[in-house]
Amino acid sequence: MATIEFTSHPLEFKSPARTSRDTLISKPCFFLSIEDDEGRRGTGECSLIPGLSLESEKDAREALEQLTKLDSLHTESIPHSLPAVKFAVETALIDLKREGTPSWIEGIPINGLVWMDDAEGMLKQVDILIAKGYKTIKIKVGTLPFYEELELLKEIRRRCPYSEFTLRIDANGAFSNQSSDGLTALEKLQILYNAGLDLHSIEQPISPGLTEEMAELCASSPVPIALDEELIQIRSKSEKRALLEKIRPAYLVLKPSLLGGLKSAESWITLAESLSIGWWTTSALESNVGLAEIAEWTSELLKSRPNLKSMAQGLGTGSLYRNNIASTLLISDGKLYSSPLHSELKWTQAISTAIENWFAHPKAPLSYKTSGSSGPPREITHSRDAVIASAKETLAYFNLKPGDRVVLSLPVNFIAGHMMLVRAIVGGLALEIVEPTRKPDFKTPADFIALTPNQCFSLLPDFPPVKKVLLGGGFVSDDLIERLPERIDFYEGFGMTETITHIAIRKLQRGSSKSPFVAMPGVCFRISKDRELIVDAPSREVTGLVTDDLVELIDSKKFVWLGRKSSIINSGGIKVMPEVVEQEIREVIKPLGCEYMIKGMPDESLGEKVTLLLDTPELTEENENELLAEIGKLKKLAAYHAPKRIVYGKVIRSHRGKLKRN
Repeated sequence: MATIEFTSHPLEFKSPARTSRDTLISKPCFFLSIEDDEGRRGTGECSLIPGLSLESEKDAREALEQLTKLDSLHTESIPHSLPAVKFAVETALIDLKREGTPSWIEGIPINGLVWMDDAEGMLKQVDILIAKGYKTIKIKVGTLPFYEELELLKEIRRRCPYSEFTLRIDANGAFSNQSSDGLTALEKLQILYNAGLDLHSIEQPISPGLTEEMAELCASSPVPIALDEELIQIRSKSEKRALLEKIRPAYLVLKPSLLGGLKSAESWITLAESLSIGWWTTSALESNVGLAEIAEWTSELLKSRPNLKSMAQGLGTGSLYRNNIASTLLISDGKLYSSPLHSELKWTQAISTAIENWFAHPKAPLSYKTSGSSGPPREITHSRDAVIASAKETLAYFNLKPGDRVVLSLPVNFIAGHMMLVRAIVGGLALEIVEPTRKPDFKTPADFIALTPNQCFSLLPDFPPVKKVLLGGGFVSDDLIERLPERIDFYEGFGMTETITHIAIRKLQRGSSKSPFVAMPGVCFRISKDRELIVDAPSREVTGLVTDDLVELIDSKKFVWLGRKSSIINSGGIKVMPEVVEQEIREVIKPLGCEYMIKGMPDESLGEKVTLLLDTPELTEENENELLAEIGKLKKLAAYHAPKRIVYGKVIRSHRGKLKRN
């Protein structure tokens, strides 16, 4: 005997989820639970997508109500016409039988999803996914004019180079031959292919049910086609085989709750593999309950298919809702994890892996991921000798000797954190390792620590006992410099992944915001005709590295940093560096108590107009004019460099404190 219950839990989207088919604000969701005589409990999810799921909300509710009158559950008793209910029964029984939290050791690669929006909104979504470490990005298409979407996809591909990122698009049937733009689906696919987008695939380019048309499209399309909605109404094995043999798609996209459950989805996989058709799994926008079950099932499938472990699945919908169910699921660096301990252990595991790689492969080169501050993150490789040379130079510069205590508080999967580990190994230092959080928790007196400006700020005013602090990886503001305790020596490093961390350093003192950076021993500087800094650091195997940084070169060993070339505003032929303007107007903006940024806005006559972005409620026209006039009076700011317009919006910084200008 078992007790069976269900509850309704409509899921509310944080923001409207737009596709070419419709826009979702909320969606029906029910949780089905079963408890046996021994008190064991299992929960499954019946989640519906209105207009796509076979059963209506009313059908599902009535079916679940009938199940509560029974004393046992059986998946095979649920009719094919109720696939979401069948999925709920199947997953509730699995959960009951499991008697524990599902977990898998390896993370499952997943795609990041870009919902339909205007071009600017979609690009913002892309930037967020890149920053979070996704390597496969899926873009919903079909609501914007085709050529407008084409330009958007080109920009996305520019930000996501094909050597590092996989792009998928999902048309949800929008490339129908009845489209108002006059282009057939095949013509659109040919245009996408000719644009050099290197698309992995397109999901459901035309509406489901058009079997002949889809078969012709799959045979002719230069872009691989994946079937999604096409699979929903097909149930028997013979129907499934007939469909796949007729259409011959490149891939199947498997949503178990729309296909009648996990076993039904597995039958699609068996057939697909027999016909050399690829596949990946995805959720149908379930809550964390259903998502966890699909993810565990997927992890089991991948165990016997190691060749598919790098294929991104579509399992990242857990963060869509305001009222999702608490879960141990965690997304990190574009992978889905199940273990509740993962978030606690991941950073220590990364350290263990780094140490193992260092000693187990002493001749292997070392690869590092860039932060993405001057473009999409990418991997850069350095020789072991160059990395050791960088470590020795830092040890010598800061006079660190064997036995000195240093603190590692940065992630070791980036160059700054990894180099602290290497310095400790090479220099025989006593290393204290703390979790790389915004506010590192270290109490033991130390001789040296490297921090981001954000971490440094979080430790004020009662800064822990340490002799020397090196700041890097983010903007060091005048406000931060003024707050630094004088009993500690603070330095700012200038460097990047390409130079194996800092190649120049300046000591930070109050009133020293424009003091020059001084080269590390053996490093020399030049500038290009456009004033870009060129770095020569032979010991690190760096020669003639042209950076994105614009500087005022004092001599071959000193420079004053001005800004990034990539952020320059060209206003009527006048090149304006926003970083310089921001520095000059700081005192004028300070009374507003808000974040601000200088940016270029399109202008018919100037090309770009220098514009002040304020992250604050709108000022009156009179106050705006007064503010612009006050800025215009600044003697150190050239007239053509002063902002001529004020706009309002969110000023976004990276986790390291750098302004996100794009």
